[in-house]
Amino acid sequence: MKKNIMLLIGNLNNGGAERSIINLANELMKYHNVILVCADKCSFDYDCNVKTIEILEFNSKHKRLKAIKKLKKIKKENNIDVTISYTTLYNYYNILSKCKDKVFISVRNHLSAKKEKFILYIYHKISLLFCDKVICCSKSVYDDQIKKYHSKKKKTVVIENFCDDALINKCIKEKIEENEKKYISNNMIIDMARLVEHKGHEHIIKSMSIVVKEKSDAKLLIFGRGNQKDYLNDLIDKYNLKNNVFLMSYYKNPFKFFKYAKCMVLASDYEGFPNVLIEAINCDLPIISTSSYGGSIEIIDDENINTFVDDIEEKKYGILVPSFINEHNKDYITLKEQLLAKAILMILNDNNKRNYYIKQSSIRKKDYSKNVIIKKWLNLINEVI
Repeated sequence: MKKNIMLLIGNLNNGGAERSIINLANELMKYHNVILVCADKCSFDYDCNVKTIEILEFNSKHKRLKAIKKLKKIKKENNIDVTISYTTLYNYYNILSKCKDKVFISVRNHLSAKKEKFILYIYHKISLLFCDKVICCSKSVYDDQIKKYHSKKKKTVVIENFCDDALINKCIKEKIEENEKKYISNNMIIDMARLVEHKGHEHIIKSMSIVVKEKSDAKLLIFGRGNQKDYLNDLIDKYNLKNNVFLMSYYKNPFKFFKYAKCMVLASDYEGFPNVLIEAINCDLPIISTSSYGGSIEIIDDENINTFVDDIEEKKYGILVPSFINEHNKDYITLKEQLLAKAILMILNDNNKRNYYIKQSSIRKKDYSKNVIIKKWLNLINEVI
């Protein structure tokens, strides 16, 4: 029997949580009646096939109470059985608007590393107390919730993200435009994340100043938008990388570039469960990542999910390098940035190693396939209703 499912999130910008909830909505609607409620659709460019309702009052601090009342009314009118919310603030609104529905809160980040504002900490603790299920997007996030926030084990579970492999396969096949061919290189590297400090783009750029000394044609394409754009452009100028590093801003389809790339690099201080890494492995790309808080390590090393490294370590499904946390805005190239450059050159120079990790990516992507992850969601919904 079909259930009535509501998905709840804030503004539908083009971020990882937004991609994840749209993917989830599109898949759950194959089995249940699904609606998506958000504060504002904003600039979301992904195809959403479910009914979407906007509550614009959530965007005004003075109208939040009215927004919560609207949300509660929508739950009643649609006889919602389960409401699944994303992010701390909307998890709290989910709790406040609870009717007869089961409330699932989804924790999308390693919150103790993120160090949210105290008021959000309070909201989160309240949400943990009154929700029916806590959905953690990685094992690392699960450990964080149990140890640092004292979430109850009996209602806390791990359900990772998935990406729409059929969509990605379609996107990969799109042709590069004539004006985009200048970005293609035999030694091309992809970096995709919001342009904010904790994503660590500065370290990848600085490491490229070493890489290009050995591989003059090496090119780094950075996909993302954010408040660090000017700072990163200044770094590109400082290290004379105008012909090697490109801020690509936002692309609806960055995957058409992936088929030309030699590897994906992620240098975050913390993550929840990075979509970009599973998108990269779905494109059979070798991956290099910092051993940071969150889900990056467990994607690359399924045996030691909380192992932080001090040097380059070649793991089962990718390469780990040391985290750059607390090492931002240095005006020189650090030892860790030198190590990152060395890891990149390992992939660029060694065809056997690169081919090995291409093969490993093709194996690893099966663990995060759509069918595997959706089955976890369906089982959980059936368990509580």
